[in-house]
Amino acid sequence: MIELLGNHLDYFRAKPVNIPKITILLDHGYHPDPITAALQNLYPQIMTKIRFELAAKPMKAEKAALGKTGFVPVATRWGKRTV
Repeated sequence: MIELLGNHLDYFRAKPVNIPKITILLDHGYHPDPITAALQNLYPQIMTKIRFELAAKPMKAEKAALGKTGFVPVATRWGKRTV
């Protein structure tokens, strides 16, 4: 994740600070604190332009209602959105 964002720092540097932040949804396998710390070493102002949010994790009852078990992809986890 850090490498991916690090490879696109020019995009974030060019993004004006007066428009809404980009929200990057993470699943529960990622932890925002180490990612944030590493990105701030690369480009300290990046947190004025992005924020991380943990995506909702489906409950077992929700998966059961859909007839699913195990890993169930949640649409909001598989991309980014602007808020």
